[in-house]
Amino acid sequence: MRASLSAIAVLSLIATPAVAADIADMRPPPDQPPQSQESPLRFEAGLRYWLSWGRQEAGFAVPNLGDVTLNSDDTTHIVEAYGRVDDLYTSTFLKGQAGIGLATTGTYDIAPAGSGSIGTGSRIGYAGIDYGWMPLGQMDGPAALGGFVGYTYWKDAPDIGTGQVAATFGPGGAPTSFSAAQDDFDIHALRIGLRGTADMGAFDIQGEVAAVPYAHVSGALGGSSPNGFVFPALPGVPVYENQQTKLSGWGYGVMTEAMLGFHPTDNLTVRVGGRAWYLQGKLDAVFNGTAGGTNQPSMDLTSTFASIFRYGALVEVSGRF
Repeated sequence: MRASLSAIAVLSLIATPAVAADIADMRPPPDQPPQSQESPLRFEAGLRYWLSWGRQEAGFAVPNLGDVTLNSDDTTHIVEAYGRVDDLYTSTFLKGQAGIGLATTGTYDIAPAGSGSIGTGSRIGYAGIDYGWMPLGQMDGPAALGGFVGYTYWKDAPDIGTGQVAATFGPGGAPTSFSAAQDDFDIHALRIGLRGTADMGAFDIQGEVAAVPYAHVSGALGGSSPNGFVFPALPGVPVYENQQTKLSGWGYGVMTEAMLGFHPTDNLTVRVGGRAWYLQGKLDAVFNGTAGGTNQPSMDLTSTFASIFRYGALVEVSGRF
């Protein structure tokens, strides 16, 4: 009996470590920090340079006097800040850009008042935002395609005319003093479009085309004094603006751009491409003039044609993270 008890005790001592090890294996593992998941958000931001060429055209028929036409052609150097956020989980994106013209040169013709070179007070710039969904393909894959809606504010006011209108007149009817009347032109445009991207490793291609179903237009025409409007129906009797000619109206058109990108590093992109914006529509103008020293009745004029076009080459340097 004593021998049996001794054997049992020995076996218990031998088995205890093994049982303890088994119990330890059955214990739940200690708490571990959760594994980090990659964010579905991807960011890109950078600067662009737009070498742009712009053209404005408009015409008005003045009852019993003749036609008034406006033509301007300019070259404007624009610097733009650009940014985009992609949500890979929902295949959506939000992008925005804002640009400002640093230098503008060119010529204008306001007939029958005068023509000349565009001045140094031009104000050309824009800001816009787009929100889109790209359900076709993969935004982080070889290709993706989708649509977007957006809004663009566009100021296109080259310094045309003399920048002043007549304030007072002498006995002969000619102006003797002037007030400032700088050209001004504002556009608020709704955008509905398509966007596509293709990624080829070290290179990428991206492009978009947007219809502008409606754009609200407002502004004022740069004054022409001391030049007067010399209409064929009033030979030798210039009509001088005594108030700045106000403009309002609407338009529609298209905006498009395409760019080819190169990735020298994983986070750096250099792109080159082009952009074009075109709108046409109707303008209403309110013209106030003085002829022969007598103020003439205010005239409400509707354009016979009106369009604006800006296009050119784009260069971009951006980072992504």
